[in-house]
Amino acid sequence: MARLDHGRNGRADVAVARSSCRAGRGARAGGQRALLLLELVAFLVAGGGAMAQSPMQGLDSLPGARPIMRPDTDPYPFDAYQSIKTYMRDNLPQGWWAPDPFLQDGVFSVKVFVPDSWNGNPSGAMLRLCPPPDSHLWRRLKAIDLYPFYRHATWPYVTCRP
Repeated sequence: MARLDHGRNGRADVAVARSSCRAGRGARAGGQRALLLLELVAFLVAGGGAMAQSPMQGLDSLPGARPIMRPDTDPYPFDAYQSIKTYMRDNLPQGWWAPDPFLQDGVFSVKVFVPDSWNGNPSGAMLRLCPPPDSHLWRRLKAIDLYPFYRHATWPYVTCRP
């Protein structure tokens, strides 16, 4: 612990101490500014805000993400999501609807909403919705699961195969 001399020149010592504190604050503030500037430069050089948008951390790394398509190796890439969506849109009976297909356990799946006014077994109706064996879908897909949703409940699913 430092001890101030309160002798005859006490006021001068206090004045010197005050001026050195002000200089110290200025030096600290300048040092803090320099440190902040250095941290900012390091942040920007390291990729700062762009890290979240880097191609290594895109949606492709999430479970259930769409497979990567490379148009440079295949000029006509097969988009399974779009193909299944188009097939379902073209083949669903009037009043039935299906949201976008999803990938579940390596198999493309579609939830099919059956209107409450329809009568019958919705799981049996899913069999009629399966693509025919000569469909273009079977060139790239091995199976499609159809999940009927009828009268506020999910019914047993049907797996379509070529």
